Amino acid sequence: MLKTSLLPRIILILGALAMAVMACSLAPTTTQPPSELEVTSTYPTNSVEQGRSFDVVVNLSNTSQYNAHVTEIRLPASFLSKVNYLGSEPALTLTNNASGDGILAMDLTIAPTGLERFIFRFEAITTGSLSGLGVVATDDGSYQFNMQASVVGVNPSEWQPGTASTATPASLGKVPFQAVVQIKALVSIDGENQVGWTGSGTIITTDGLILTNAHVVLSDRFYQVQDLIVALTLAQDSPPVDTYYASIVQADAALDIAVIKPRTDMQGNPLNYDTLNLPAVPIGNSDNLTLGDEIVILGYPGIGGDTITLTRGEVSGFTSEGGYGNRAFIKTSATIAGGNSGGLAVNQNGELVGVPTQVGSGDLEGAIVDCRPLADTNRDGYVDDYDTCVPTGGFINALRPVNLATSIIQAAKAGQVAIQADTTMGETYQSTGKVIFEDDFSDPNSGWSTFESENGLTRYENGELVIHVLSTDYLVWSDVEYAYDNVSMEVDARVLNPVGDSDFGFICGEKDNDHFTVLEISEDGYYTIWKQNGEEYVSLVDWTYADTIAAGGPFKLSATCGTQGLVLAVNGLLLAEIQDATFVPGLVGLVGGTFGNTGFKVAFDNFQLLIP
Repeated sequence: MLKTSLLPRIILILGALAMAVMACSLAPTTTQPPSELEVTSTYPTNSVEQGRSFDVVVNLSNTSQYNAHVTEIRLPASFLSKVNYLGSEPALTLTNNASGDGILAMDLTIAPTGLERFIFRFEAITTGSLSGLGVVATDDGSYQFNMQASVVGVNPSEWQPGTASTATPASLGKVPFQAVVQIKALVSIDGENQVGWTGSGTIITTDGLILTNAHVVLSDRFYQVQDLIVALTLAQDSPPVDTYYASIVQADAALDIAVIKPRTDMQGNPLNYDTLNLPAVPIGNSDNLTLGDEIVILGYPGIGGDTITLTRGEVSGFTSEGGYGNRAFIKTSATIAGGNSGGLAVNQNGELVGVPTQVGSGDLEGAIVDCRPLADTNRDGYVDDYDTCVPTGGFINALRPVNLATSIIQAAKAGQVAIQADTTMGETYQSTGKVIFEDDFSDPNSGWSTFESENGLTRYENGELVIHVLSTDYLVWSDVEYAYDNVSMEVDARVLNPVGDSDFGFICGEKDNDHFTVLEISEDGYYTIWKQNGEEYVSLVDWTYADTIAAGGPFKLSATCGTQGLVLAVNGLLLAEIQDATFVPGLVGLVGGTFGNTGFKVAFDNFQLLIP
C-alpha cells in the first residue's frame, strides 16, 4: 500500500499557563493524527491473455475515528492507454482529464472502521507489463494504490500469421467432417475448473484457426471462461479427442462469431505450426445461396450421442437484421441440435457457407431440450433444472452467413487480436401513449404496496419509493393495481446502497408470486428480460453487457409490456425488444433483487404509466 503523507495538524495552545508549560518543556510537542484511509489494491498475479478481461480491486478502509469523505478515484493514463476500460462495480462514470488520467468523481462518506470496495474491469489490449499508480482523493489528502498486469499475446511466437493456406475444395470432400471440432469451455465452479458447456467449431486454416460462435467461447455474467479445449474429430464413429488448449483471437458478440487458435497440446507443450497441417475446410460464398439449395450441417449436438452428427436441409429463407443487411441469417429446413452451435454448414461443393447459431432467428428458437444449469438464476436457493441453462441447449434452424465473418477471419489470419462485447444499442427510444397514472411518491397513500420482513422491505422514503433487499438470491417488488393488455412505463432509478451484482427495474404481467415478467438492469452493467412461470424460470433475453449501463446512473428506465411485445430501454436508448406469445397481462410494479450479496437499496421516482 502506498500513501502520500498528510500535513500534520498544529495544535495551538493558548493562555499564559499553557505558554509557560510549553516553554519549560525539553522539546516542542506535535501530534500526528492516525491515517484516515488505508488503501490497498489487488490485481492479477498470473499473466492475462491478450483480449481477455481482468479486474483491479481497490479497498478503502477508514482506520480513523472520523468520517472520511472521498471525492474521486483517479486511474493513471499510463495504464488506461494500454487497456480497454469496461466499467466498475459499483458503476461509476469515467471521464478523462487533459493528461489522459481517468477520473471517477464521487461523493462518498466512509464511517469510522468502514470499508468500501471498488472493482475496475479492463480488457487486455497491449502485451507486456502494465503498471501505474492510481489515486484516491479525500477532503484531507490523497492516497496511492498500485495497478499492475502482465499481458501475454495469444499468438505464440512460433506462429507466423498469414502464412497458412486454406484447403482446396477437393481435399476433404463434400462432407468435410474431419474439419469439425468440439470446443469445451472451462469455467470455475466451486473453485475448480470444469467443463461448463460445449459447442462446435470449424478448422479454416491448416495452422489451426477455428471459426465458431462467440457465445461458445466467451464468458457470461455468471461464469468466467478460464480456458478452452479443442477436441479433434479423428474418426466419424468415435467421440472427439481432447487435443489442444486454445485462445481467442477474434470475437464479436453482437455478430456471435469468433475465431480461436490452438495454443499448446494437453500437456502444455508449445506447438510447431509449420507441421500441424490440420484438415481445413475451404470457405465459399454465402451470397451465392438461393432458395432450395441443399446444405449439410456438421457438429456435435450435445444430446443423443457423443459422435459427430450430420443434418441435411435446404435454404428456406433469409432474415434481415440492422447493421447486417438482408442476409443476416440463413433460414434452413434442418432442425439442428444446440450443441452444433458454432459448427459447420457447407454447400454441395463442401465449401463453408454458414455457421449454425444459437441466437439465430427461427420458430424453434428457445425449445430447450437439454440444459445444464450452472447458476441459481431464479433465486430459489438451488441450482437445478428450474434455472436457465448454459448456451448449448435447444434447437437451431438459422445460420450466420460466412460472408459476414470475412473481416474477422482476415484479421485473425493477420494475427490481430480483438474481443468485442455485445454492446450494440438500437435506435433511440421514447415511450408513447396516454398517461393514465403518474407518481412522484410524495404521497405515501398513492397506491403502491409496502411491506417489511427479514428478507427486505418496500416503502415511501424522502419522496421516493425505496426497495431494500436484505437477503442473498432474493427478489423484492412493489406493485400498483393497474393491469392492461399493453402498457408502457417510465421511472427514474438511482442506487442508494450498491453491493456490486444486484439488479432492478420493472415487473409486469404479475398474477401471483409465481407468475410474472421482469425487465431489468444490473449494477455491473447488464440487462435482461425474463419471466417466472410457476416453478420454471424462462430467460427471454439473456444477461447482456451494455456500456451505457456500466457507465453508471442515475438512470431513466423505460419498458413496454404486453401482448404486442416486450421492450426495455435506458436513458432513451433501446436495449432489447422481443415477442412473448405466452404473455398474460397482470399488475405492474418496480423490482429490486440480489444474487451473492446483501443490503442492496434502490430508489425510484417520477413513475409514469401509459397505454396506447
